[in-house]
Amino acid sequence: MNNILLDPWRDAAAIATSLNAPSAHLTLVIGATGWCETCRALKPVFDTLVAEHVGSNHTWLWLDLEDHAEFLGDFIPDSLPLLVCYKGSRLTHALVPSHLTPAALADLLAQSPRIEQDGLPDIRARLMAADWAT
Repeated sequence: MNNILLDPWRDAAAIATSLNAPSAHLTLVIGATGWCETCRALKPVFDTLVAEHVGSNHTWLWLDLEDHAEFLGDFIPDSLPLLVCYKGSRLTHALVPSHLTPAALADLLAQSPRIEQDGLPDIRARLMAADWAT
């Protein structure tokens, strides 16, 4: 799938198809742009990072706590915004980025796995679930 920022409400089938590839990468942010100042600052940075990686085997999502509450269920991150990455089915990152620039986020994604958020639901599995994508 080409590098576009997708929404699970609108693009469920496309997301599920993309994530079924063995080499698929998923990068998403859980934020709250309505009331989180840091999330509002990160959103355009994240959008820039997405645009810079056109053509890679990546699926990019921005999940807003308010807009995607039904999808996220009872999960509320310890801090916002929460960056979450999967390489294939393996969770590699779940952390709050400290630097809000495209270069800093790209460097963070290239680093060794860092899981700093406990209790994270398997968002990737939910995105791939047949009941979600149909």
